[in-house]
Order: sequence, then structure tokens, then C-alpha cells
Amino acid sequence: MCDSVEFRDIAEWKSFIPVAHLILVGENPTPCQSAIWTVEEKIAIEGDANITRPLFLKLLDWLEPQVDEGFANAAREAREYLMRADRQGDKFHLELGEIYELEGLDLPEMATETISNAALAKEIFLDVKRVLERDGSTIDSFEHVSLRAITNWEEQFGCYFSHVLYFHLGG
Repeated sequence: MCDSVEFRDIAEWKSFIPVAHLILVGENPTPCQSAIWTVEEKIAIEGDANITRPLFLKLLDWLEPQVDEGFANAAREAREYLMRADRQGDKFHLELGEIYELEGLDLPEMATETISNAALAKEIFLDVKRVLERDGSTIDSFEHVSLRAITNWEEQFGCYFSHVLYFHLGG
């Protein structure tokens, strides 16, 4: 299992890994063992929340005036949720096993895919950071294909967070 001692669920997505979740593990993304599955393979990713949370919140503020107004509600809810006292911590932990299973991957393939997704998380995070640091940047300033492919930010970005999940990490 990853170094985190206590896990708090914050989101679940049904069919693909949202860009928002990759950004949240994008600083020092480290493949690690699952907190859900009892397997030796590293099929989860851990990232530094102390760096990703502030950048993610800044991204939400930056995106809001550039996208459909439906995104504003999702962004507001995401901000409130990510800032709650019971959702603080040093790490974000992204479980990927269920999505991999839906894709029909076996455990060795899942471990390989996790390494690729950790690299992808870092690439996306760095592109977001670069764009946010540049004055006058817009959505068109993104270079990463995963960010450029988003045509409906409310539906495709994945910033819906909730304490009610299909799967809950104990407690």
C-alpha cells in the first residue's frame, strides 16, 4: 500500500480516468499498491497534494470564465469539497484497478498501464502549471493532447467530488 496512513474517498468515475484526477496526482506521481485490491502489483498512483491541490484550485478559477456556465457549479462544488477540513492530507491516491478491469487488462498489464498513467499525470500537470504561469494564456494555450481534447469541460474534465461513493475505503 502507499505511504498514506488514512484514506478519505473523494471521487469515483465510471468509465475512464478523468483529467482532473490525473492533475491531482500529477506532482511526484508514484505507482503504488492499491488500497482496495490485495495484489502485489502497483495499480494505484500517489501524488503530492500539497502542490497539486493549490494548482488545481487555481486552474478551476482560471477555467471558469472561459467555459460553459455549467462548469461554474461543478467548480464551486469541487472547491468547497477539496477545501473541507476532513479532505486535507499530504497525498492524493488514485485507484485505477476497476477501470483497468473494465478494459480487460490482467494484473501485469495493469501495473504497466499504471506506470504510463503516472507519466501521463506528470505531463498534464506540467502543462497546466506552464499555462497558468503564463500571462494572457487561454484554454487554447494547452499543448497536451488530453487537455486539448476536452470539448465540454463540465462533462469531460471530471471535477465532481462526493463523499457518497459506490466503493468506500472503510469507515
